Amino acid sequence: MPDPERPRLATVLAEVCQAAGADGGGSLYIDDGDGTMQLAASIGPAGAASGLLDRVLSRGAEHSSPVMVLRIGGASEGLAVLHRRTGDEFTQQDRAVARLYARRFVGEGVVDGSPIGRSGWTRQLEGIQRIAARLTRLASVDEVAATICNEISELIDHDEAHVLVVDAAGVLQPVAATGATRDGHGIMPPLPSDGPGGIEVDRALHGGAPQLARSLATLGPGRDEPHSMLVAPLHYESRVSGLICLIARGENRFDDDDLRLIQILSDQAAVAIENARLLQGRDELVQGLAGLLEISEAAGAAQDEGTLAALLAARVRQQTKTDASLVARWDDGSTVLQVICRDGLSDDAQTIDVADSAERRQVLRDGRPLVIQADSVEVGVEAGQLRQSGGHTLILMPLNAGGRTIGLIELIARSAPANPTADEMQACEAMSSIAAAGMEKVRVLQQLRDAADIDLVSGVHNHRYLQERLRQEIARSARSHSPLAVLMLDLDKFKPINDRHGHADGDRVLHNIAATIKAHIRSSDVVARYGGDEFVVLMPDTSDQRADQVARRVVTGVLQQTHELSDRSRVTVGISAGLSFYPGDGRNPAQLLQAADAAMYEAKRGGGRQVERSRQASAKPVELGEPRAARATA
Repeated sequence: MPDPERPRLATVLAEVCQAAGADGGGSLYIDDGDGTMQLAASIGPAGAASGLLDRVLSRGAEHSSPVMVLRIGGASEGLAVLHRRTGDEFTQQDRAVARLYARRFVGEGVVDGSPIGRSGWTRQLEGIQRIAARLTRLASVDEVAATICNEISELIDHDEAHVLVVDAAGVLQPVAATGATRDGHGIMPPLPSDGPGGIEVDRALHGGAPQLARSLATLGPGRDEPHSMLVAPLHYESRVSGLICLIARGENRFDDDDLRLIQILSDQAAVAIENARLLQGRDELVQGLAGLLEISEAAGAAQDEGTLAALLAARVRQQTKTDASLVARWDDGSTVLQVICRDGLSDDAQTIDVADSAERRQVLRDGRPLVIQADSVEVGVEAGQLRQSGGHTLILMPLNAGGRTIGLIELIARSAPANPTADEMQACEAMSSIAAAGMEKVRVLQQLRDAADIDLVSGVHNHRYLQERLRQEIARSARSHSPLAVLMLDLDKFKPINDRHGHADGDRVLHNIAATIKAHIRSSDVVARYGGDEFVVLMPDTSDQRADQVARRVVTGVLQQTHELSDRSRVTVGISAGLSFYPGDGRNPAQLLQAADAAMYEAKRGGGRQVERSRQASAKPVELGEPRAARATA
C-alpha cells in the first residue's frame, strides 16, 4: 500500500471505530496477495500494537476486553479489528453499524468488491438517523409501526411494508402496513404463515435472524407472481418482540446491503416500540386510576342508579376503546335484564331476555367477563347478531356486588375489533365492582324509602307520602301555572265486611280495590291510602274536565269489581268520590283535601256511587294565571 493511501485508510478506520463505539482503537489488515495479513492502518492504543491480530486469533489470556473482527470485501481480502476498553460487549447493532461504515474500505479501492459511493452510504445512514429520531418522539405502538412503514422507503425500495408485534399472549399481530392492496371489504392480505414466505417469517420470529428471500414463486392469494422478501426480527432484551417485513414484486429486488440496513433499523424500531409500550402502559394506568377514583367518588355520593350507571358505561367504553355500551340490572331468578342506561346505542328496548343467550347466562352465572368476536368459529347467538349488525366485538362484563352478580355491562366495537389487554379488563372489573356496590346501596336505600312510603295493607302510598307529595305538586303548580286536581275516594258500606267476615277479608278487599284504582289512573297520577277505607288520587297537570273523566273511570271500575271472601261468598263495594282543584279550592294541602272531602260527602248524601266536584269548582272553574283580585272577585 503506497504511503499516501494510509492517511485516508486511518480516517475511515477512525470513523468505523467511532460509529461502533470502539474506544480502544482498531487496526486494518490487508491480504498482501500471498495469504498474509499485513497491517495497513491503525489508530488508538490498541491499534498501535501490531500484534493485536495475533493475540485475538490466539485468544491470549492477556486480552480480555471486547474485540470485534470485521471481514472486508467479498472473501478474505482484509480484516478490521476493533477494540473496546469499557468491558461492555459489542451489540448486534454495533456490529451492523460497523459493517455499514466498513464498506467505505471497498469504496477507497483497498480491496476488491462492489463500491458504494460516499453519497450512497451517507444518505442511508442519515436516513436511519432521521427515522430513529422520529421514532423516539412517538408515544404509541401504532404510531411507531406506521412511521416505520411510511419512512422505510427512504432506505430500501419495496412495494409492501409490514410491521408485526408480539402481543401479551405471545401471538404475532399485524399493527401497520403500507402498499398492500386491500380487498373489497378493506381487508389487507395477511403475510404467509407457511410455504414460500412463511418459512422466512417463522425463521425470523423463532430463529431471531434476518431473512432474505431473493426469489419466491408466490406468496399466496393476491401475490401470485414472483416476489422478493426481506424479514428482520425486532430484538429487545434477548427476545424477538416483532418483525419488519418488506415485499417487492419481482426477483432479486433485495440484496445483502438491504438486509444490513433493515437490521440496523429493526434494532432502533424494537427500542422505540418497547418505549411506546411503556408509555402507553403508564397512560393506561393513569387513566384506569382516574376512572377508579371518579367511579369511587360517584358511588359514594350517588342518589340514583341511572347517573352512576351512565358514568360507568362511559368509563369502560373509554378503557376498552369500544363504540357503544349499556348497563342492565338483573333480578336473581329472572331471565330478564332491566336496562338502566345506554351509551352510543340507538335501540330503546328497556329489557333484554337472556333465555336464548347462553353467553349472557354464562357471565351472569359465573361472574366472569367474556369477549366474543364476530369472526368466531363457534356458532352463537351473540356472534351471529354481531355479524348481522356489522359489529366486530362484544364484551360481556358482570356487575358483581357482595359476592353475587346483580347485572351486566355490554360493550360493542363496531369500527374495528377490540382486543382489551388483561390489565384493561382488570381495570374495568375494578370500576364495575365499585359501581355495582354503589348501585346496590342506592337500590337498598330506595327500597327502604319505598317501604316507609307504602301502606302495607293496600300496597299504595301512605298518608305521610301523600302529604309530602301534595306539598311538592302545589309548589310546582304555583311555579309553572299548571293545573292540579285532587280526588278523594271513600268506600260505601265497607265496615260490614270487617264485622261479618273479619279483618283479613277486609284487608284483602282493600288491597284489591287499591289495585283497581291504580289500574284506572294514569302513570303520572299518584294514589295513596288516606286512612281507613279512604283513598286520595293526585292528578298533576290535569284540567277539571280530564280529572272528572279519570274520577268516573275509577268509580266505575270499583263498582264493577267483585270480591271473593274466605267463605267463598262474593261481594261488591260501593264508592263515592269528590274532586277539588288548585288554586280555586285552596292553596295548601289542608284546604284542597278539605274541599275534596266535602265534595265526596255530597256524593254520599246523594246516594253514593258517584262523583261530585267541590262547590267552587262546580260554580265557576277558576282560570289559572288570572290576577289575584280577579280570582277573589269570582
